[in-house]
Amino acid sequence: MNRRPPQPPTVRISRYRAAPGTDGALALGRVPGAVAAEHRLRIVRPGDDAEAELRRFADTALLMVAETLAGIRPPARLSVIALPDVCRALDARRTVRPARIVPPRVGTGWLQRPAPAAAETGAVIVVAGRVHALALRLEHRRGRWRCTAVETTAA
Repeated sequence: MNRRPPQPPTVRISRYRAAPGTDGALALGRVPGAVAAEHRLRIVRPGDDAEAELRRFADTALLMVAETLAGIRPPARLSVIALPDVCRALDARRTVRPARIVPPRVGTGWLQRPAPAAAETGAVIVVAGRVHALALRLEHRRGRWRCTAVETTAA
């Protein structure tokens, strides 16, 4: 019997816990024994014409996922930008729609390209008055960008 290895979750909700000795600040440093990546990460800057399409897609994807987390947009509507696994995982986490709908705000964001056909984007978002982190994995498949994974602190 051939068994597939377990796949990482497509949507992961992270609970924030401060690392020991950091007083809640992020501890940015090399992990002992970590091997340097073959491709260096590159920050994509606004105005970089070669990356303009990717930046527009990333901004749209962040807003659409934030709206889904806020209960404004049904997860099935993400099928335009995301893989079916992402839509199903977000639909499974969906809670009852709030009585008063408050549009989410997308704040400071970033975009990087760890590989030619992959990008990672993230932003600080405000959903229902609470500040959360949102990160998306984007991959170029069949001639277009698609969201393949979501990680957030918004439940």
